[in-house]
Amino acid sequence: MKKNYFASLLIVILFFSFSQNLKAQDDLETTLSKLSSTVGKAYVAPVISAFGSNLNSGWVNIIPPASKLGFHISLKVIGMGSFFSDAAKNFSSTSDFYFSSSQADQILQASSINPTHPQYSDLKNELTKSQFMVNFSGPTIVGSKNEGLKVKFPGKTIQSGGQNYTLNPYEMSIPEVNGYLDELPIFPTAAAQLTVGTLFGTNVSVRYFPSVEIKDMGKFSFFGAGAIHNPGAWLANPLPIDIGIGYFVQKMKVGDIFESNAKQFGIYVGKTIGFIISVAPYAGVTFESSKTTVKYDYQSNETINGVPVPKTKIQFELEGENSTSFVVGLNVKLVAININADYKIAKTKTASEGVSLGL
Repeated sequence: MKKNYFASLLIVILFFSFSQNLKAQDDLETTLSKLSSTVGKAYVAPVISAFGSNLNSGWVNIIPPASKLGFHISLKVIGMGSFFSDAAKNFSSTSDFYFSSSQADQILQASSINPTHPQYSDLKNELTKSQFMVNFSGPTIVGSKNEGLKVKFPGKTIQSGGQNYTLNPYEMSIPEVNGYLDELPIFPTAAAQLTVGTLFGTNVSVRYFPSVEIKDMGKFSFFGAGAIHNPGAWLANPLPIDIGIGYFVQKMKVGDIFESNAKQFGIYVGKTIGFIISVAPYAGVTFESSKTTVKYDYQSNETINGVPVPKTKIQFELEGENSTSFVVGLNVKLVAININADYKIAKTKTASEGVSLGL
């Protein structure tokens, strides 16, 4: 049992380790400020699905008894962790882009046009004042911090001084935009959950995580609530298994950048074997959705009369990829202590473990 107890606290510990790890890295908002909305969406997409899947995990480990009136109260510490695939660590996207002065220098020199060239200033001016459709590739927010964003100039023929100059395609790196979470394998979230019941076969739960300051990201917090009902409470004869129908909603904020809303409807089945000491396997089919609003200020390389244009406020919404999920889990009761673990099979796979005290 000690093994299960420590395992159930692992994701909670990982969450705080994750928070400390961010303190050693650059400001996320500074990283995002270099990305237009199209590229920004591709960069943050993996963590958006992890946000939603974590919020929609771990709600149920005990199905209410099929009784119209009873007493149940428990306080649970729970950790949820969504797994990142290798495919989530890199992205490729196409978008408009203005080259900075130093980037224009790189493009010209890659085509053997040096600052001593008589048309150098004109060619450079053409590069910096024009918007180009370029390809971006590199690490997403969960990629490697040792890999920078790559921007590929497609090549262009420019006329200057009565001559045509062909600039070759060229790929450059923006090292300031790298994998912010540095190949973190699991995105962790922790919470405290209070559950009370049972009234007409129904338990009500409230989930809460106090506001915690994460350096360079801001305050992390969330709140959620929901209920699960056992329709067997209305039947004259008891069913051989417990059935639960649950609905849960919650909201999470990460600084001023991310704000997520999630909701889940689930149908669960379980069977308790034993009384004071018992085991209860459970499973469920859930239908879930999540949406995250992302906000940041984008600083383009564009200049007007040599003066950089002001920052542009970027705001977009992304939906988590999970829709239908299958959950399997096991709850072990030792008098007033419950230890549970479950695993969600979905596009974004998530594990959750918890320890609760209650009656």
